[in-house]
Amino acid sequence: MYALAASRHMHEYGTTRGQLAEVAVAARGWAKLNPKAFMREDLTVEEVLSSRMVSSPLGVRDCCLVTDGGGAVIVTSAERARDLDVTPVYLLGAGEAHWHRNISQMPDLTVSAAAESGSRAYAMAGVGPENVDVAMLYDAFTINTVLFLEDLGFCEKGDGGAFVSGSRISPGGELAVNTSGGGLSYNHPGMYGLLLIVEAVRQLRGECGDRQVQNANIALVHGNGGVLSSQVTALLGSESTL
Repeated sequence: MYALAASRHMHEYGTTRGQLAEVAVAARGWAKLNPKAFMREDLTVEEVLSSRMVSSPLGVRDCCLVTDGGGAVIVTSAERARDLDVTPVYLLGAGEAHWHRNISQMPDLTVSAAAESGSRAYAMAGVGPENVDVAMLYDAFTINTVLFLEDLGFCEKGDGGAFVSGSRISPGGELAVNTSGGGLSYNHPGMYGLLLIVEAVRQLRGECGDRQVQNANIALVHGNGGVLSSQVTALLGSESTL
């Protein structure tokens, strides 16, 4: 089903398998900096393209891992958080949207409800994509990252393939995306969205060691449910953003 969305995006906008492969390579680049990541070996675009085909145009390296794993977050008031021993991270805004259930009902295979959830979250937080320092996107497949970067306003619709090219979302690139290595290389226990929050909090606290993004104060976290069905976006911030 996700391959169907990828095929449509390629048909409409000229997105290439090589551009999708850049997403997987970027995720692996971050995973190599994460000692907890399941996949830390070198990965090239050529290796992604030559990997076993699962459902055209997605090969096995375009698909998320299947692993054990888990995480937890504690939510409390900002007032109570100030008394804790750890540095708090603040919820600045959030939004959700659900447009369909099965992909056969999806209004447009190249546009997800992230376009709506993201705009709601930005409005509540009073920020825009240009203010985001780190973006954690549910990368069940490489096409997800491309779609969400577009729908969340980091680039225009149809430009996602070009946007991720040239190592732009890799370590040292213009936008830090999925700094843990994502579902593609770090960990994917089935309900990966919570781990996006965990990584965002770690980045905003400055706890990420070799993969730490300097001066990270605003993180976007985006979860995907169903088959590009339900979409939830949150903006998290350090105390300096209040």
